[in-house]
Amino acid sequence: RREDLVVAAVVLAACAVVFGLTFRFSTTTPAAMMSGMGAEFFPRLVIAVIVVLAVCIAFGIGSPPMEKPAPVPLSVWLTAGVLVAFMFAVELLGMWLASFALLVGLARMWGEKSYLKSGLAAIGLLAVIYLVFVRVLKSNFPGGLIAGLWS
Repeated sequence: RREDLVVAAVVLAACAVVFGLTFRFSTTTPAAMMSGMGAEFFPRLVIAVIVVLAVCIAFGIGSPPMEKPAPVPLSVWLTAGVLVAFMFAVELLGMWLASFALLVGLARMWGEKSYLKSGLAAIGLLAVIYLVFVRVLKSNFPGGLIAGLWS
């Protein structure tokens, strides 16, 4: 289908741009001393998976014919806008504070009434992310401009 080819082409173009951006990551540790994977490894892995899925879309693999889908709900566009804002918030607030705000904010936007529940869930998820990526994989996350003021 024509729509599938357009989607695949847009996704592949976006992947090419983002893959190119991974070459701009700064290396703070000499290669001989690096004990974990570089900062570019995980994004490139995710990009590779997205490319494979886009190729599957282009060739109709795993995509049976179906009726025209319903229009995309407004909440999807709002969520996409929040995720774009999150990218800028990470630069300002740092990964951990921006992620906490994102998770609690999205939970609220999607209908969760309790800040306590969503806050605890966000802390739990961020703790797991911290343990896996910072402790096990030895990765670093941006501290943000605000954290740079007192460090």
